[in-house]
Amino acid sequence: MILQPYEAKSIMRKSSPSLFSWGEAYLNPYQGCYHDCVYCDGKSEGYFMHEDFSQRIKVKTNAPILLERFFRKKGFIPLHRQKTDTLVDFIPSLKDSAQKTQPPKFVLHLGGGVCDVYQPAEAETRMTRTLLTIARDYGLPVFILTKNTLLLRDLDLLKSINETSHVCCSFTITLADNESQRIFEPHASTTDERFAAIRTLRKEGIHAGVHFYPVLPFIGDTDENMEALYTRAKEAQAEFVYCWGLTLKPGRSKQEFLSVVQEHYPHLLRRYELLYGNNDLYGNINVNQIEKTEFVYPEVKG
Repeated sequence: MILQPYEAKSIMRKSSPSLFSWGEAYLNPYQGCYHDCVYCDGKSEGYFMHEDFSQRIKVKTNAPILLERFFRKKGFIPLHRQKTDTLVDFIPSLKDSAQKTQPPKFVLHLGGGVCDVYQPAEAETRMTRTLLTIARDYGLPVFILTKNTLLLRDLDLLKSINETSHVCCSFTITLADNESQRIFEPHASTTDERFAAIRTLRKEGIHAGVHFYPVLPFIGDTDENMEALYTRAKEAQAEFVYCWGLTLKPGRSKQEFLSVVQEHYPHLLRRYELLYGNNDLYGNINVNQIEKTEFVYPEVKG
């Protein structure tokens, strides 16, 4: 893994709350992701990511400065910080009025669904922790989506944010068993580790759950996998399970995914080729082929 520091022009992206995230503003201190998930949509050419996406991680070293600037421009004051650099520092009685005149809060999504903010690079750079600290200081609620239990390193900070506003942590979990999960998510935390992390978060009173997507056709949508995943989510006291389908955009992303299917699930390759043979620009399935894919090859057991 190569870490490449650089200064970004901006880090904020505005959006509307959705099933994917409650966030209204996204930011990510990284470009590239060492997790190297086979189904990652970020590998699609449309994201304009560098080719060594999973090996060279670009670190936006000025992300904390840009986030502070964004909050200040919106009219927020870091009232949960010992020093605010405002008149509140000299006239403590102003704090109550400053709290009342703060602009409406919004949910900050730390991440973006493509490059994990708790990937292994975070252990060294601690950029995500720095950004979380800033969000805590300004009293903004936070939503985090990850596949790495490194998030638990910041449990103290997450609890602090939860006390002053709100935090929600969701783990992407697509396959209930570690063996098949490792095929598609080679460098992420295991399924067992992620469920254990959810259990830990819930015991600490933090809102946490599962992003069950992408649901991999014929692999992740089997009765066995779905029942196991939902059962384990309940046992971990997850408060939600969100689902979404797999998209395979034409290009390197689709080619890599199909090559892995060919290697590990050769009996399913033809089904995938039919289901995604339309080369839809956004990677959506060909709904006209759904029934046909069930009869191309019989299930191979043993």
